[in-house]
Amino acid sequence: MRFKFLLTQLIFILFSFYSFSQVDKEFWFAVPYANPTNGDRPIYLRFQTFDKPANITVDIPSSSKTLSTFQLTANSSYTLNLTPWILLLENDTADFVLNRGLHIIADQEISVYYELFGTTVWGGGTNSDIFTLKGRNALGLEFYASFQTRWDNQIDMNAWASFDIIATQDQTQVEITPSKNIVNHAAVIPFTIQLNKGQTWSGRALTINAADRPTGSYIKSNKPIALTIKDDSMLDSLDWDMGGDQTIPVTQLGTEYIVMKHTDNSSTLNDFAYVLATADSTAIYLSGNTVPDTILSRGAQKEYPISEPLYIKTSHPVYVLHCTAFGKELAEAIVPTLTCTGSKEVGFIRSDNEILVINVLTTNGNQGNFTLDGSTSMLTASDFTPVPGTTNWVQASKLFTPTQIPAVKPNLLSNSTGSFHLSIMNGLPDSTGFRYGYFSDYGFVDLGPDSTICKGDSVEISAGIQDDSYLWTPSGSTNYYIFAKDSGMYTVTVKKSTCIFKDTIRIHFYPNIGQLLTNVTDTICDKQLITIKANPGFNHFQWSTGATIDSVSVGSAGYYYLKANDANGCAYKDSTKLTVLPLPKGSIEYNPADNIVFCTVDSIVNLQAPLHYQSYLWYNGSTASHIQVPKNNDGLYWVTLTDSLGCKNTINLNLDCSTYIEVPNLITLNGDGKNDYFQIKYLLPNTYRLEVFNRWGNLVYRNNAYYNDWNPSNLEDGVYYYGLTHYQNKYNLKGWVQIVR
Repeated sequence: MRFKFLLTQLIFILFSFYSFSQVDKEFWFAVPYANPTNGDRPIYLRFQTFDKPANITVDIPSSSKTLSTFQLTANSSYTLNLTPWILLLENDTADFVLNRGLHIIADQEISVYYELFGTTVWGGGTNSDIFTLKGRNALGLEFYASFQTRWDNQIDMNAWASFDIIATQDQTQVEITPSKNIVNHAAVIPFTIQLNKGQTWSGRALTINAADRPTGSYIKSNKPIALTIKDDSMLDSLDWDMGGDQTIPVTQLGTEYIVMKHTDNSSTLNDFAYVLATADSTAIYLSGNTVPDTILSRGAQKEYPISEPLYIKTSHPVYVLHCTAFGKELAEAIVPTLTCTGSKEVGFIRSDNEILVINVLTTNGNQGNFTLDGSTSMLTASDFTPVPGTTNWVQASKLFTPTQIPAVKPNLLSNSTGSFHLSIMNGLPDSTGFRYGYFSDYGFVDLGPDSTICKGDSVEISAGIQDDSYLWTPSGSTNYYIFAKDSGMYTVTVKKSTCIFKDTIRIHFYPNIGQLLTNVTDTICDKQLITIKANPGFNHFQWSTGATIDSVSVGSAGYYYLKANDANGCAYKDSTKLTVLPLPKGSIEYNPADNIVFCTVDSIVNLQAPLHYQSYLWYNGSTASHIQVPKNNDGLYWVTLTDSLGCKNTINLNLDCSTYIEVPNLITLNGDGKNDYFQIKYLLPNTYRLEVFNRWGNLVYRNNAYYNDWNPSNLEDGVYYYGLTHYQNKYNLKGWVQIVR
């Protein structure tokens, strides 16, 4: 960022560029902290698909928070603005375990990179750089942290250099040996931290001085981790800018590198390569010389100015960090080794009209076979020059105008005969900021850690795309990926140019936790309910009835299905067959069998239940099949039958005797105690309403529940008329009755 940038100048806050970085399905990233004074936002993820659409999820696994889930069509790009979650992502606290790791997973190969486009009152992108996410090539058990050691961080704005760690599995032990004092830890004294999946930790330089960078700090772990390096607001005179990258483990390093000199920086004042040794007695050879320039010890680093493309060869694997600039706006990138690396096609998008420089490195013979957006004239053999000190490497660094490569337009660079490396630079010299990153393949093959799957499922194992050939054992497949559905060992042999890589992965099954349903089969009696329940240890239930709980109560015959998952997410399906038994049935036989006789006698009646059942229980407590009982006024008799299977059913006898009545037509009020009341023979309680009228039609008596209790002593002798109405309207009688004394 340039201090004297005019506030009235146009502020560019559009996106930078897209491109293919490392191609993979899963990415882990520890998001670096950037100071807000010089610009800590916006922050973006840039996605690119290949020939297949991809379903993509972005989450923070340690806090179980999903930031976005979306589908990206084939051969397309997408930008996700992470700024709303910046406080959940940035590792702003040193020496503290944080739940801030960023995780990206897709169902097809994609490329993705993180961009800080820090914007302030001085302009858009004033504190910016891009961090290419390298997928499985970023994961390892052994790292060294590399930093530039020339430029201090800008003072008084809380800017510093740091290395940020993210764990990919629970119970990850990380041992850190800082090369210089860092916050809370002294130099060369190892210490250990423990991280769970998605957790992060930040090691921060103790001061802003370039000489105090923890260059050569050694980090090792018992499970795969990824490492981010960051140098915030590197100060070059009156300009300061962010630099950083996601670095790679020691296993991904090599012994041959070329640092390209780009066309927009003819000076060596701000263009340097930093070579960091990972083994003692590492000899460094420059530009084809057979005499070493220097010998480095393990963890030691040397700075080299870049005045022309620099060929570096070493006796042991090394890191190469390139720190360069547009003018005095600085940025950094980890340089890939030459052997067996590179891509056959790389896509990118120029999203604003700031300067765009494309740097391409390939072997001699490929330079005339590039196609850019279908054109062979955009990048030709004449754009390439030999790399000094080599016999087979050529480099091109070319500036493209907005007319040649318009903003917000997808582009694809490919080569028909061989692999190449592509780095892209974007920004404005001495004005806003500068962004620099490599987007070609860092090489090697890594199938990842051993995996455990659910029995019956399958897992896709990918060896990465754009290599020359693949051979899988035991299947014999020659695709770049296979689907494994059985437990066992899977090995792939990959050929890229003259290099042959081999890796093996073991697939395990999660143990089966047992039967899903407690009821495999069951039988119930009709009109009963039974509860079908899942055994403990399952979740996410889906019944065939539509229920989503662990049990259902049902009463109909048929099959009932349940789908559920165990704690590992494995899917289970089980069913039970429910059989419904018929209930005991029949009728109660009674004697006298004639209803009129039955209703008009006052004696004992005989009741007979259906025969051949296991047991009986009558309303009066009797357990015999045949009983003699007094007649009920309400006419209700019942017995509960139980069969040999235990099914019970209650059958009823309801003899309504309320309609069998005899109405008198004479009341004698002579004091002899006979016929003093209007007594209806066989009348049952609460069955009839009685109304009595005199001969002039006047109501002289009413009772809605008449029960033989009307004494008409207050009435004169004579003829009266009555109406009897049944309570269920079964029977209605009208007649006359004579009162005499």
